[in-house]
Amino acid sequence: MLIVRVLSSPDAAAFRELRLQALAEDPATFASTYEDERDTPLAVVAERIAPAQDRAIVGAFDGPDLVGLAAWHREETEGLEHQGFVWGVFVAPSHRGRGLARRLMRRVIGLARRAQGITELTLIAYADNGHALALYESLGFVIHGRQPTGSGIDCRPEDLHMRLRL
Repeated sequence: MLIVRVLSSPDAAAFRELRLQALAEDPATFASTYEDERDTPLAVVAERIAPAQDRAIVGAFDGPDLVGLAAWHREETEGLEHQGFVWGVFVAPSHRGRGLARRLMRRVIGLARRAQGITELTLIAYADNGHALALYESLGFVIHGRQPTGSGIDCRPEDLHMRLRL
């Protein structure tokens, strides 16, 4: 049975393991690298994943195994504090095609809706990731910008900036 819940500090080891898997398997999807994160002390990871009103990491567990992630945080740049940013969406290949990313994203959206002052969520998707784009659009995200040069480590041809008004 799959359980979706907010991660907390005791989940640090499981989070780090799945996060490193994601970074190793699909480095172009993330702005961070496996090399950047592999030596991060577990205590630091535990501190970073502790939930707060303005951020949370949601995980999907299949029994004791963490198999999916999605996260959000409030933007800190002055003038953008009303925005939340979705990041780190990943489902282990063994668990794809089961609607798990949708469950994770719905939970993230719900958490952001309850955060005081958050009026929209943004994210960056890759133009060639049709499954992710279809998911985000089905949840109400719309494309509001394009970045032709891409971002991340192994730049893809185009990043799509998407927004969901809450």
